[in-house]
Amino acid sequence: MQPHSTKAVLPRLPGVIRHAIEAALLRRNPYLRMVVAPDGVADGAIVVAVVHAILMIPYVLDGVGVLVAARVVLYGMVAWILLSGLVYLIGRHALEGFGSFPGTMAATSIGQPVLLTALALAPIMDPLQALYVVSAWLVATLWMAARVALELDRGRALIAAIGGWLAYLVVISIFRI
Repeated sequence: MQPHSTKAVLPRLPGVIRHAIEAALLRRNPYLRMVVAPDGVADGAIVVAVVHAILMIPYVLDGVGVLVAARVVLYGMVAWILLSGLVYLIGRHALEGFGSFPGTMAATSIGQPVLLTALALAPIMDPLQALYVVSAWLVATLWMAARVALELDRGRALIAAIGGWLAYLVVISIFRI
């Protein structure tokens, strides 16, 4: 039986939006496309910047300055680089995966749009619960990114994703980022 294709369901959406939806559904192809794309990291940086810019729209509408919004977008970029690096270090060096840091960065970027779920959950869910849901979904996208970019089996990819996320939380807590 063939897996269900989102191309049939989402035929009119632009490619990057369709790929982001497929990535959120944990389909392998968008992660693989990002890893093998010649400009995968650059394309990924654009995806991450746009996601964080969209996340700032409600705050800008509430009066937060554009400069603060720009800082948050820059912070999102730094957070993506840090998180990608931690997943890479654990997956490649501790778990003996294959692949490169740029490939890992490219793969982790396509999962970043799941962060936009926070906007949809904000009116209907407690903010802390919404944070847990979005974090769990982000870890799931990191798992798929580690599987594809670092050629890890399911178990090792899960360790890389959870370990990278936990290490990221420790680093931002220590440095109060």
